[in-house]
Amino acid sequence: MGVSGAFFRRVKYSTNPVEICEKGVIVIWYLCDCGEQNPTEFARICRQSLSARALEDAFVPTYDRMKRYQGQWHVEQGIAFPDIIFLESQDPDTLEQELHDKCPDSRMIRLSSEQKGLFIQLFGEEKHMSLSKGHIRQGQTHVTQGPLQGKEDLIRKIDRHKRLARLEVPAGEGTQTLYVGLEIISKN
Repeated sequence: MGVSGAFFRRVKYSTNPVEICEKGVIVIWYLCDCGEQNPTEFARICRQSLSARALEDAFVPTYDRMKRYQGQWHVEQGIAFPDIIFLESQDPDTLEQELHDKCPDSRMIRLSSEQKGLFIQLFGEEKHMSLSKGHIRQGQTHVTQGPLQGKEDLIRKIDRHKRLARLEVPAGEGTQTLYVGLEIISKN
């Protein structure tokens, strides 16, 4: 049920408050709760079963994290939000109606343009967040590399042993918890 790439032009992402393509169409992002379903599978089902008018894209953001096994640290990919997928639409009413018809139990949260800009800064066009690195000085976290650089105020907790950071990011009227890879090089 896809539409050829010639019909829809992909919007270039920016951090401007309003995302507008050449035709003046605003692309809106939503968080959608996929419940007990696998988020990757749920995104695939959405892409196949919802019309091109309702849905421009459905995706699952991922992140790099460090994991230790066989005596060495390895970089692995994880799903950033275990029970949430992101939906892009130019027609929110049609999206809401079609999604409700196909999955009546699913809930959607509309992201503001500022929230969308933050997610784009964190995950980039690839919708993947690379590993960040930093240090702790006098109790303050300073991220020196990666997408968390300059966004230290989002960090709520750091697990130095697992090399993970727990973030609280604004989403709709509330916040969402997000775990991302953060390697603390030094602490004093």
